[in-house]
Amino acid sequence: MPDGDSTATDRQLPVFEQRVVRARVVDAPAGDTFAAIRRIDFMRSPVIAAPNLARMAFDAVRAPRHRTVRARRAVRLGDLIGPQGGFEVVAEEPGRELVLGFVGRWWEPGYGRVDWDPGTPLSSISVPECGVGTWSFTVLPYGAQTCVLLTEIRVHGTDEKARRLFRRYWTAAGPFVRAMARPTLSMIAAEARR
Repeated sequence: MPDGDSTATDRQLPVFEQRVVRARVVDAPAGDTFAAIRRIDFMRSPVIAAPNLARMAFDAVRAPRHRTVRARRAVRLGDLIGPQGGFEVVAEEPGRELVLGFVGRWWEPGYGRVDWDPGTPLSSISVPECGVGTWSFTVLPYGAQTCVLLTEIRVHGTDEKARRLFRRYWTAAGPFVRAMARPTLSMIAAEARR
């Protein structure tokens, strides 16, 4: 791993107020597992689909510009990257680690997405009243045919107001975010074994 024992997530967002980390052993080679991260359909899991569809419906009621609630469709990692999804790839070590970044106000409709330069380290973003977050996947080989798959979410508020508003939001959304991590890992593991 570059930079000693630090991960790309550590280098992007070393300071955070909220964190979710989940891991599982996958009975598939590390390369197959890493490739599977981009192939899974997140909406196949009711634990992931239900809260996300509810959030889209809630946003549609709260803000006219967010009135499009799509019927259930496949959502893969690529759909979440770029202007439509709001995430950007901020670091990648192919076959080992992928880190997505997001800057916004999660407590606002449409997650309050803010435009930012993905080339800028997340730790240096200081847009007022925003949350800065990472969502990462790490694959660690454990023999030739097995690996350990981790997912981690970190969020840091850029100022005290952002931290206060995010804490309030996290009280409601946090249990759902934590619940979504395990099905995500399970779907990746199943896809890697195909």
